[in-house]
Formats: sequence, C-alpha cells, structure tokens
Amino acid sequence: MSVDDFSDDCEWRLAAYRELVSLVNGLFGSFLADYCCNCRVVIGRLPEAEDEEFTLLEGVYPGCCHRGAGDIFRLEGQVPERSYLEAGLIAALQRERKLRMSSFADGSCGGTYRLRRHDDNSVISGAHCRYFSASGCILGDLKGPLCINFICPPMRRDLLLVCGDDAGLVGPEPDFLLLYRSLAVISYDTRAQVDRELESLGRRVKVFKERCRQFLAINKIDSLYDFFNGDK
Repeated sequence: MSVDDFSDDCEWRLAAYRELVSLVNGLFGSFLADYCCNCRVVIGRLPEAEDEEFTLLEGVYPGCCHRGAGDIFRLEGQVPERSYLEAGLIAALQRERKLRMSSFADGSCGGTYRLRRHDDNSVISGAHCRYFSASGCILGDLKGPLCINFICPPMRRDLLLVCGDDAGLVGPEPDFLLLYRSLAVISYDTRAQVDRELESLGRRVKVFKERCRQFLAINKIDSLYDFFNGDK
C-alpha cells in the first residue's frame, strides 16, 4: 500500500468514525444529556453513594469527564489485535482534535476541581478531561471510545426499563449499544463491511430512539431523567 493509499484509507475510516459518534451524540442529545448534566444526582442512586458523600468546593464535578478519559482509545472486550483503534485512525483523530483545540487556546478547557469527603473530612483535588469546558465537551464527533461507550449503572437500569429489558439493544455498562464491535469494524475491516456496520448501527439507534419516544408518550412525560430521578 502506498503512502497515498494509506492516507486515503485513514480518511474514510475517520469519516466513518465521525458518523458513528454523531449517531450516538444525537441519541444522547435527544434523550440522555440530562443524566450527564446532573451526574451527582444520578450516582447518588448507587448503593455505595452513602459512603462517598461530598461537598464540591471548587470547579465542576467531573463525572466521567476526568483527566485522560478522552484520550483512551482502547476497545474493551476485543481480541488482542483489535484491542485499540487502528493506529492510523488514532493519528487522524488526533490531527483533527488539535485543530479543534486551537480554538480554545485561552485556557477555557480542562481545569481542576476540589471536593470535601464527608466520611473523613478530607479534601480531594482533581483535573477534568482536557476537552472539558463550561459548556460541555468540545470534541463533538471526535470523542473517544470511552466517552460514547460507557453508561453508569443507574442510567443502564433506566434504559433497560425504557427498552423493554432488551439487553441486546442497550448493551452492558462499558459497551453501550455494543459500540466496541462497531468501532473495531471501522478500524480494521473493509469499506463494504464498515458501510454495513454503520447501516446496522443506524437501525439500532433508530429502534432505541423509538423506544424512548414511546416510553415518554405512554407515561405522558418530557424527560427520562425527570421521570427516573424524582421530578415526575
């Protein structure tokens, strides 16, 4: 394969990757964004949350957007040779991210937070993901695998109820919508296989959205977050 062929290969894989992330972003934007915006309320439903109560002293609670999360390109549960996004695809993603980050060179991304744990009164400091801003993630369709694959246990329980206990559609906590398989196909398989995988994912997302709409309509509500988190 020539250098130009390799470059072309990376570019269409990057386009396919961005299409996949856009599908997931659209789903989250329509039905699930409130969960992430109200992370502290959601994780407060976990059994272990009583032992981890805290007061935020400074900054924004990071939730899943902690330091380094956006730069994890691992594909969980894959065979060894597919345990990460393909190197050329990672390079193309990093190139596009660098361009996007250049618009935020004023230090408005990243940042730190401090919180005080109630059980021992200790103060904990940490850092947000470097793509984290006051208005949310700046990456858009350039998010990393972990950013689109992971859903927390309370969210997954709610979505299983919304989707009629269809675990094959929702997927496990670390593999929402079984996206790791789709990402592996985009990284390593032929263009025809990638096209078929994106079509399949598009159908799954369409079914998922329809289940959400039906649940909202049946229960005469506007928000899944409000319904499951006490603001019915």
